[in-house]
Order: sequence, then structure tokens, then C-alpha cells
Amino acid sequence: MDDGPRKASLEEVPVIDLAALMNGQDLSSVVESLRTACKETAFFYVKNHGVAPDVIRDVFAASREFFGSPLDERLQITRNHYNRGYIPMGATQLPGKAPDLKDSFDLGVDLPLDDPAVVAGVPFHGPNQWPADASFRDRVERYFSEVQLLGMKMLRVFALALDLEEDYFVKLYESPVVSMRLLHYPQPLKSDGEIEVGSGIHTDYGVFTILYQDPAGGLELQKPDGEWIAAPFIDNTFVINLGDLMARWTNDVFRSNPHRVVNRTGRERFSIAAFLNPTYSTVVSCLPTCQSEENPARYDPIGAGEYVMNKIKANQFRQSATN
Repeated sequence: MDDGPRKASLEEVPVIDLAALMNGQDLSSVVESLRTACKETAFFYVKNHGVAPDVIRDVFAASREFFGSPLDERLQITRNHYNRGYIPMGATQLPGKAPDLKDSFDLGVDLPLDDPAVVAGVPFHGPNQWPADASFRDRVERYFSEVQLLGMKMLRVFALALDLEEDYFVKLYESPVVSMRLLHYPQPLKSDGEIEVGSGIHTDYGVFTILYQDPAGGLELQKPDGEWIAAPFIDNTFVINLGDLMARWTNDVFRSNPHRVVNRTGRERFSIAAFLNPTYSTVVSCLPTCQSEENPARYDPIGAGEYVMNKIKANQFRQSATN
């Protein structure tokens, strides 16, 4: 198999210790480390993050069981207009690119059909779809809840790193649009040495993403100078990266970095990505601490939910069945 790009150094993709954040201690060191990372590669690992190892182990076991179940069972909960459910292999395609070699399962904040936002048809708001196995739901929901708690704590560090009040972002996440995707990349089929791209080059659309990948690794990111580097699996750490909305909010002080997934191991790969975005109606405009007379705002204000929705619509989803 192709060895691929070199492994990122800890200076390029640092491991940030969140013990102080979890224990209510002084955050100055955490804030400074995060600020530096967000201005450079905009990818970093976090350890001592508060999510128990058994929660992570259980959700990955659930993911393996789900993607190992018969295809016709998975297709019964194909992704619907609430953006919940199963996305078959090859159904995700970036404009002008070959289909991604992965299948996935999407969920979000679970809302009943009579919730006002669901009744109003606000995108990304609705009930989740679940397979028949109740234990799958239990394990996935437990992990989803824990990752949301981690995300809400990270918002405070982001605010401090941008010289804002600590609760600046938290107040904009009162009814957050948080979604999560369980991802499965199959064992590569090619035997001629040619690599297979599981997820093509892209930036994330929202504010930030919390990712846990399995030991197969495969995550690669692009440095500002154009070089590609690998962000390998590190046990009991999450990878956090910033998205386009954070770049707009910060006037590109914080970056949204191109990345991809390339399976070079010859093994199937699993990962779980949580996308943490503010209340749908939040207007993202240049932060006061990120603009000046010499450095005016580069982007017009935009609705957070509308921006992400339009980006998703630009992708092409080919599904064999819809609900």
C-alpha cells in the first residue's frame, strides 16, 4: 500500500490537555495552545476530555455491528428529509469529484414531530431514525450526549482565545444544530497500489467538528504551504478541527483547513464525527475582536443554518431509496 504523506509533528497538530477545563482550573495554558493551533493548521487533538473510554468503545462496537448488518436492513432507514438515517456507499459526492468510498449513518438532536421547529420545517430539526436493535440507539445516544457536553465546554475556550467573554458562543448555542455521523470506510478493493479516497478534499461547513477515528487512521490535512500531512490515531484523544463558519466569524484569524480521508492500510476504517453548530437562526458576522480599520470584515453576515444547508445541497446525494 502507498505510505502516503508524512506523519504530522506535535507542533503541527498538537495534543491539548483539557484537564484544567474539566476540573475548573486556570485555562490560560489551554487557551494559548488552542489559539496557536487554530491560527495554523486548525487541527488539534484533545486529551483528558471527560468522555469515558467505555463510552467510546461501546459506540464503535455499535457502529461495527450496524455496518455489518444486512444492507436491506440499513436501507430501511435511508436518510430522509430531516437529514437522519443511513447513507449508502458512494451516495455522497462532492461537485466535480468521484463518489466517496464510504457509507454512513446520520443523527442529530432528537425532536418530536410536534416540536415547534419541526412543525415550522426548520432544516436539521426532527426525529432520528433508528435500526431495530435498541442497544444500538442506547450506545450511540450516550456517546452523542457526552460529545455535546465536551463541545459546549470547548466553546468557552474558543471565546477566550478570541478575547471574547467566556460565554459569548455558549449564548448562541441555546438550541444548537448538532449532528453526528457514524462513518464506515470499507477495505480497499484495488490491488494495483493505487490508493482509494474514502472522503475527498473538503473543508467542513460549520463551526467546529469533534472526531474520533479508529487505529486505521487515514485522516490527512493540508498545511498552509500546501503540504499534506497525516493526523494518525492517538488512543483516547479526539481530533478537533474548525469549519468555514468559524473562519467567517473570525475574519480568517482562525482557519478552516482542507482535509481528506485516504485508506492506505488495506483495512476497513471507522470514525465518528460530531458537527457542532449554533442555533439555526444565528447570524454569523465578523467578531469585534477580529476586525479593525486596517483589517476590515472580509465576509458579509450570513445565517448559520442557511449557510450550512446551502453547502449540503451543493453536494450530490444519489440514494437508492428515500423516506
